[in-house]
Amino acid sequence: MFSVRANRAFLARTVRFLAGERGIRQFLDIGTGIPTANNTHEVAQRAAPECRIVYVDNDPIVLSHAKALLKSTPEGACAYLDADLRDPDTILAGAANTLDFARPVAVMLIAVMHFIGDDAEASAIMNRLMAACVPGSYVALSHAASDIDAAQMAEMIRRLNESTAEKTTLRDRAGVTRLFDGLELVEPGVIRAAEWRPDSDLEAASPAALWAGVARKR
Repeated sequence: MFSVRANRAFLARTVRFLAGERGIRQFLDIGTGIPTANNTHEVAQRAAPECRIVYVDNDPIVLSHAKALLKSTPEGACAYLDADLRDPDTILAGAANTLDFARPVAVMLIAVMHFIGDDAEASAIMNRLMAACVPGSYVALSHAASDIDAAQMAEMIRRLNESTAEKTTLRDRAGVTRLFDGLELVEPGVIRAAEWRPDSDLEAASPAALWAGVARKR
């Protein structure tokens, strides 16, 4: 089944990789959710205290917790933007108050693109966000899978969609991979979230019906 723990672990590993190994100092985290352990700014600023982070969400509950997100290091910056993934122009305009889009940015789309049911709209959002970023920028994405534990996932999502206004659309590995079209996937490509550069064999074995990947803009 979809694993929140495996998803958060993927986020932490990705941010650590981008800040620690690829030298990224700016992060745009869209659909951040309620703050928990190892948030993007915490992981990034442990690697490089000067990192600048913008969180984006349109959930009023998340907004009420925003102050917990805004505890940046003195050297860096941390901001919160109340906006919707479906309105990338508003996100980019607001984020520009904190981030310098003339320098590389990592766009974090962690367990959020599956709320965009139309494939063309999902690709358009990805393309618009990355068009605003200079070469050397990255995007990290995790997405609920239709082809991992397929029957269980289909039933879980059916029940979830009956009870929530925000509908979830599962995609298979090929569908998630297409979202990275035009970008250079980082090894090991699109893979189960728990298997993306895991810290241990135990972490890699974590059950999670999520495809995940990181890609670089050339």
